[in-house]
Amino acid sequence: RVEWKMKRAQGNGGLEMKKRIVGALNKVGDRDTQQIGMEELDRMAQGLRAEGIWSFLSCILDSDWEQKASIRKECVRLMGTLATYYDGLVLPHLPKMVASIVKRLRDPDSVVRDVCVNTVALLASKLGRDGEDKVFVVLVRPIFEALGEQNKHVQSSSALCLARIIDNTPHPPLSLLHKMLSRTLKLLKNPHFIAKPALLDFTRSIILAGGAPTHNILSAAISSIQDSLKHSDWSTRKAASLALADIALSAASFLGFFRASCLQSLESCRFDKVFFLLFFWFFLSVLVNFS
Repeated sequence: RVEWKMKRAQGNGGLEMKKRIVGALNKVGDRDTQQIGMEELDRMAQGLRAEGIWSFLSCILDSDWEQKASIRKECVRLMGTLATYYDGLVLPHLPKMVASIVKRLRDPDSVVRDVCVNTVALLASKLGRDGEDKVFVVLVRPIFEALGEQNKHVQSSSALCLARIIDNTPHPPLSLLHKMLSRTLKLLKNPHFIAKPALLDFTRSIILAGGAPTHNILSAAISSIQDSLKHSDWSTRKAASLALADIALSAASFLGFFRASCLQSLESCRFDKVFFLLFFWFFLSVLVNFS
């Protein structure tokens, strides 16, 4: 009987919390009360007990498409907030969190998609810091599958998410990086893949993380980036140049052989108006690194 009363009390507490969350989200949807709603949600997230994490998550995982963009954005952001406060306690719910984020990669609002990128970076840094390959797989697999959709926004957001996951994972599993690199190199050559700039950023992340298993594959990957310097789209050329600059500035020993080649490629494009500010930034970085 006591146990039944405790469960009933917990159930009533969960309903009360859901009402408070819904009320705060409604405030987020109103420009005049948006900041107040966000602060209320942060306080609620920070004050959760372990048994309340799922109740909180269940309110934000399935935000409706008809809700305002500010609410959809906040629901994604709060997943990162929970990971910041509770790290390991949210691990059992990570697959559902990632599934919700993948759904939001299709959001028509770019602000919502940008928050998805920031949130997966936070999830990777908070949950994958102990070298847990399982966390990396759970984060990467559904997003990598979304990369194949014939939608520019989904392709771009997926590639950027994958890049940030790799950048924020201390020791990503190399065997998975090898497989992803093979796929990205094919997509770079595929004329039907639209989001080339984001894919170049993703390729850069794989290379810097040591994702090329052999010298020949690394050479092919860098050559693919260099070929993108000739692309007719300026944003693709810019992404390629930034990727090559990062590779040239990297202190990784396995990239030493390719630094001169990267610099030569950038030098050959110095008259492209896209690269004027890049060269200024690049040589400033060189001076800072070697001063």
